[in-house]
Amino acid sequence: EECWRRRILLIGLTKDTAARDFKRQLIPILRNEGLLCSRIEPEELEELPNTDRMILQSASIQNPNKFKVPWCTVEYDTCFKTMIPDKKLRRGYVRGARKNRISIEKVFLKSYVQLSQANRDPLLRSNVLLTERLVHPDFDVKDEVIVRFWNEFGSSKEPVEAILFKNRNVENSLQNMTMVLLKSMTAPSIPEAFGHNKPLFIADKVAKWHYSVFKRIVDSARDYILNNRRLRRFVFYMSTFRERRARIEAARREVL
Repeated sequence: EECWRRRILLIGLTKDTAARDFKRQLIPILRNEGLLCSRIEPEELEELPNTDRMILQSASIQNPNKFKVPWCTVEYDTCFKTMIPDKKLRRGYVRGARKNRISIEKVFLKSYVQLSQANRDPLLRSNVLLTERLVHPDFDVKDEVIVRFWNEFGSSKEPVEAILFKNRNVENSLQNMTMVLLKSMTAPSIPEAFGHNKPLFIADKVAKWHYSVFKRIVDSARDYILNNRRLRRFVFYMSTFRERRARIEAARREVL
């Protein structure tokens, strides 16, 4: 609500994601609704890699002329993660993936992006990243991007209105701006940050440094307590049986 009030674009980035909703939820629903340009059978879906990231990375490498870096998928409502097609495959009907529960719509939008490739080798490309951003009603909630479903609960049913930018021809100014921002924040000169977000990479390095410093402090305090003769009885009674057993077994292995 604060972001909406102050008109702040809130963006989340995930690297090395193992999400599978693009394959397991979104594509089957779009296929059932006739919103895909080509027909894809369930058996063909099962033959694809297990995670969305691996599917998109494989498609990008095998079709470099069609995937011009930087590229992104269309944005879709995060509520699709909790939906699956209707049991009877009726058009316009969906159900919740777990206990027929569907998360709230029109709050966050999700997409996948690939931001970098090597100058000398176009097939050397960065990992695909998952992005989520906050929906801004003034820009995102329009009739042409609203997909309407029904979700049945026994004898009753409730409407579901999800956001889906159906193809690249549908205007999406916020996603265009997001791509420009993310691309400008890449660092091709840093090998371990290839295709990643440089500010997040620096923050991660700083966090790891603070963790290493804190760990050294904790480890030195632990060694001092364990080696203090006056605290030996206290340590013995305060440690758990599992910790005591592990320490004794480690000492036995050293002797052997």
